[in-house]
Amino acid sequence: MSLLPTTLSFGETTLAIIDRHGEPWLSARELARALGYQDESAVLRIYSRNADEFTSGMTLTVKLTVNAGRPERVFSTRGCYAIGFFAKTDRAKAFRRWVLDVLEAHISGSGTDCRLMPLLGLTRKRWGQVYTPHGFNSVSLNTALVLDYLLERCDDGKWHSLSHREIGGTVGISHTSVRNVLVRLDEWGLISRELSGTQRPARLRVHSRKIRQQLKHGSLSADDSLPWLH
Repeated sequence: MSLLPTTLSFGETTLAIIDRHGEPWLSARELARALGYQDESAVLRIYSRNADEFTSGMTLTVKLTVNAGRPERVFSTRGCYAIGFFAKTDRAKAFRRWVLDVLEAHISGSGTDCRLMPLLGLTRKRWGQVYTPHGFNSVSLNTALVLDYLLERCDDGKWHSLSHREIGGTVGISHTSVRNVLVRLDEWGLISRELSGTQRPARLRVHSRKIRQQLKHGSLSADDSLPWLH
């Protein structure tokens, strides 16, 4: 069962994530989009010029079903960082930070014992689909990512100024997805929001004790089965 998201956002660019043994990889095509190149050939040229610095743990040629089974070069987080290091585009520096801050963080968040498992349990009986036969659905995973962010950064019951873009940029989802999650968390009574005139939360108050109390009763184990689907 995979806890990796199918996509992550780098700025305004949504990138398709490849799940390789529970770790997030990017194709040359997606790397090119992230770095601002017109097509993947620029990334492949970078790799070709510096191939001696890449190991099999950094890049491989695989057949992707989304690409009609044609061979395609893919890169691990280390490989993505190396490509970003050699790239000369305006987006390269920001991309390297994103690889370390966002993409690499999902390596430890993809196993059955990862920190997100209990948080995913909070979606039980709240959203109809907790997970699909292919893994957790994006709504449940987005909720867990946002909750993990809030619990780590916010003191219980105190008001914090946090924007949708700030949260989304850290956890790697769109600011629209963040807004949708926060609306739900407010409805569930797990956070409180003060709305600005633009309908973005000017401040958030996280009820950490309540969330942790519910975690004791709503945790999700890897052995739970699909009857939760509605």
